[in-house]
Amino acid sequence: MRTPLRWLMLSLCLQAGASMATELHFVTEDFPPFTYALGEPSSTGEGTRAAGPLAEIVQAVCTRLQYRCRIDIHPWRRALSLAERGEADGIFTVVRSPKRETFLRITRMLVTSRYSVFARDSHYVFSQPKDLAGRTVGVYGPSGTSYVLSERLRQVGDVQVQMVPDNRQLLRMLASGRFGEEGLAVINQDVAWHLIEDEGLGGLREAGQLEPVSYGIGLSRKSIGPAQFQLFEQALDALILDGTVPAILRRHQLEPAYRSAPPEHVD
Repeated sequence: MRTPLRWLMLSLCLQAGASMATELHFVTEDFPPFTYALGEPSSTGEGTRAAGPLAEIVQAVCTRLQYRCRIDIHPWRRALSLAERGEADGIFTVVRSPKRETFLRITRMLVTSRYSVFARDSHYVFSQPKDLAGRTVGVYGPSGTSYVLSERLRQVGDVQVQMVPDNRQLLRMLASGRFGEEGLAVINQDVAWHLIEDEGLGGLREAGQLEPVSYGIGLSRKSIGPAQFQLFEQALDALILDGTVPAILRRHQLEPAYRSAPPEHVD
């Protein structure tokens, strides 16, 4: 009698595990036009619900896998902390980096953009990192943008970098001269133009591009194993091939980062 009972208990455990696996919790930040808030924050302590092209792609993957998925918006540092601890199953938009890959399984890159330098000075032109010397540069951080900027400034002296907690405040400070008459801001190009229009900020211009950047989706290593990550990636690839993901990016006028299907891998 022990053998059938043991198999029954194993079957019940597997069914419970499969049921739990169909409910995923994703987190992101207010990062328009890639992601943005939908409505007001919840009174229950949950994050604000998210919308935008990356949220649409995640929900399309979840629908294909028959998962129930919730996507909440939090400040970026909190979102990262939730994903690192496994309290959130996934996070986006994610830049691939060695540090991020220690706690995230990251999909192929989905959308590409650029880090750009914005200025108030109508005569300033940026073409290389040393052009930032002698100026105050604002940047949203800690973030992927601030990390890239710090890497590019390793060989450049006399640059004062000022961290700002969000991109909206960053552009407001630049427009009001808070970084000085010759102050600059480094920011994602698509985010900057979206916010400049949304906030009605005048007198700002793009002075040059720092470097390209691409974003994907990260799944927490603490809560998502290799097999489930592979299922997620396969569903994502299928949605690229059937035109679902390209249609979402075209509708939002964003540039895809993918060119071909990636090799299969499980880590």
